[in-house]
Order: sequence, then structure tokens, then C-alpha cells
Amino acid sequence: MVYSLSRIIVRALLRLLYGFQVEGASHEPPSGPLVIVSNHLSDLDPLVVGASLRRRVAFMAKDELFRIPLLRWWITACGAFPVRRGEPDRQALRRSLAILSKGGALVMFPEGTRGRDRTLRPPEPGAAMLALRTGATILPVAVLGTDEVLPRGARRLRRARIRTRIGPPIQVRASAPDGDRGGRARREEVASLGRRYMAEIARLLA
Repeated sequence: MVYSLSRIIVRALLRLLYGFQVEGASHEPPSGPLVIVSNHLSDLDPLVVGASLRRRVAFMAKDELFRIPLLRWWITACGAFPVRRGEPDRQALRRSLAILSKGGALVMFPEGTRGRDRTLRPPEPGAAMLALRTGATILPVAVLGTDEVLPRGARRLRRARIRTRIGPPIQVRASAPDGDRGGRARREEVASLGRRYMAEIARLLA
């Protein structure tokens, strides 16, 4: 209930205040495990990506946000769960695998944190690893305009147009776990998939 109501309100406000539009909505798979990957320039990005999709999605969110009681209640009700940045987080990994194994959808920002400009950085391995482990489809999404509305370090919202572009899904075949394959081959597979979806995000941003 909280998730559905929040999405309706966020969509309405984005359309009213920022002319929000979604391009390529037909690319979103209606079912099956899904990893949504997006660029990340603003604290608004999780709200915007969630509002762009028809399916209910879960989010990894930095654990600092869960230290604020009211915010923790709201983002938890909206499908967010904490992840510790800069170190392996097995609990977040298990939660992600559980979501995908049940056919759910998970939003990830593969750059790891907000960028300072629109240049995409090399991806962290997490999204590619999860997709390869579960066979989840990857859905690339480009967010445009949030860096003008609420850039990194800003404390006030500004007026600008916000859009998202959803690209064609990338089908992924689940591969054998690390113990059954050479570590180097696995790393190359993860890196190759990461380059593929980052290139698609870059194309959508152009």
C-alpha cells in the first residue's frame, strides 16, 4: 500500500513540476527476474527510476539512510534495503539473490555512488555478478535532468525537465558459480557484461 501510493504521488509531482516523461516503457519485461541498471547523478534518481517502471522494484540503499527513523520506515516500506558501501556485504547479497530468485526486480546504480558530472564511470561488479548468477535480465535505464534539479551537494530543488529512457533488455544466461570455473574467466565475463550495459546507458544518455 505504501509503495503503490508513494509511486502515484511521486509520478504526479514529477509530471506537474518537472514535465516528467518516460521513453521506451515498452522495453520493460512484465515478469521474471530483472536487474535495472541506471546512471546516478542525484539523490532523486531512485525515486525517478522507481516512478518510471510499471513493476514493483526493490532498491539497494546506503546504510546511512536507515539511521533516520522516519526515513527508514518509509524507504523500507518502499522496498529499499541497506548495503554497506566500500566493503563486501553478504547480507545485502543474500537479500538481492532472494529477490531475483523469486522473479522480482532490483534497481542498482552500478557506478556505486553519485557522479560529479555526466561522464559514466566503470561499473562495480555487483549488478553483472547477480545477473550472471541468477540469469536475470538486465534493463538499462538513463536518467536525464535530475542533476539539474538536485545536483550533488545542492540543498534546494531547481526547475528543470526530468526524463528517463529505457533501453532494450539484455538477456543473460546464468553461468556456473565461481567454484566451478576459472576465476579469471569469471572476472572477464563480469567485466564484459558490465561494459555492455554501461555502453547502452551511454547510448541512451546521448
